Amino acid sequence: MGELAKEANVSKRTIDYYTQLGILTPERSDSNYRFYGDEAVETLHLVAQYKELNIPLLEIKEKVELFKTNRVEQEKVLKYTQDLSKRMEYLETELKEIKPMLEGLSAEQQRSVLNKMSSQSMALAKLIMVLFT
Repeated sequence: MGELAKEANVSKRTIDYYTQLGILTPERSDSNYRFYGDEAVETLHLVAQYKELNIPLLEIKEKVELFKTNRVEQEKVLKYTQDLSKRMEYLETELKEIKPMLEGLSAEQQRSVLNKMSSQSMALAKLIMVLFT
């Protein structure tokens, strides 16, 4: 707690008060000591910015909670887009492998294959064929 107070330029008493208000959420060690991660420093800097604007602490608490919620949502979106990107790379590889087979089919056979695909799959396949040609 002392390190956090020093790094954020606040007193230990302030950290205790913010913890009581729920602005800061410490983790507990096995021996039940409180410890704060890097997020606590970020939170204290955020609180300091809001205090400079004369925003009341209870309103600051709401803003900090909203900030943390948005941060979690951003992390979820980032993970989702990374997963989606990996799947797109996989599909791209698959389509590169299947392209010669599709090109070997007659026009009628190609139409038959495309008709069996869903409309979304067909649109995606056509787009990818255009991109790879």
